[in-house]
Amino acid sequence: MKVISGIYWDKGKRNFNQDSLLLQQAMTCRGRILLAVVSDGIGGLEEGEKASGYIAEMLAENFYRHVVPVMGRGKGKNAIRRNFLRCFYEINAALKAYGRERDLKLGATVSLVFVWKRNYGIFHLGDSRIYLFRRGKIRMLTRDHSDGGRGLTKCLGSFPFQSPDIQFGRLGRRSGFLLCTDGFYRMLEPMELEILLPEEIELEEQIEKRLRELARAALKKGEADNMSAVYLRLG
Repeated sequence: MKVISGIYWDKGKRNFNQDSLLLQQAMTCRGRILLAVVSDGIGGLEEGEKASGYIAEMLAENFYRHVVPVMGRGKGKNAIRRNFLRCFYEINAALKAYGRERDLKLGATVSLVFVWKRNYGIFHLGDSRIYLFRRGKIRMLTRDHSDGGRGLTKCLGSFPFQSPDIQFGRLGRRSGFLLCTDGFYRMLEPMELEILLPEEIELEEQIEKRLRELARAALKKGEADNMSAVYLRLG
C-alpha cells in the first residue's frame, strides 16, 4: 500500500497554538500500519495546549509500545478497539489527576485514524473532524460533539471518562483521509475540499500546497482560530 501524507499547523490569529498533530507509521511482519491524530485544546479552559500535547504524546508512545507488537501478531478489530479504549481511559485519568492537583479544568478534542492493510478504524471525541475521500466523493465520518457552538459535549480531559465514537471500515484502491480541527474547516464549503480528492494528488508537495490554500481561504473569510490538518492519501 503506497502512502503519501502532508500536514498543516498554524496558530492562525491567536497568540499561540493549542492544537497538536500526530502522524506515525511502522512496518510489521504483517504489513504497514499508520496512525494519524489531531487534537485541539479547549480554549475556554486552562492549559489547552498541554492537554492536546499530552494526548498526542501518549498516543505516540502507545503506538510503538503496544500497537506495533499487537499488529505484528496479526490481531484485528477487537484488539485495536481494546487497545485504544484503554489508552483513552488512561489519558483521561492522567488529565483528571493533573487538573485535581492544580485545581484547574483542561481538556482537548481527539480525532484518530488507524490504518492497517486495507482496513481503517476511527476513534473520535469533540468537534475536530475526519473526512474520507473516495471515488470522487467526500464523506464526513465523524459527528461534532458540541451543543450548537456553546461548548463541547465530549472530550478527553479533567472530567469523567466519555467513550469515543468508534467506526471501522474498508478502503478502496485510492482513498484519502483529512483530519482537521474546527479552525481549519469552519469557514470552508464542502466543495472547497474537493482539491484534496486523491485522484488529483500524486506528490506530498501537492498535499501541503493544497492544505495551505485551504487555510488561506479560511483566513480570508475571517477565521481567527488555530488551524491544523493531517492528510493521508492511500494508493
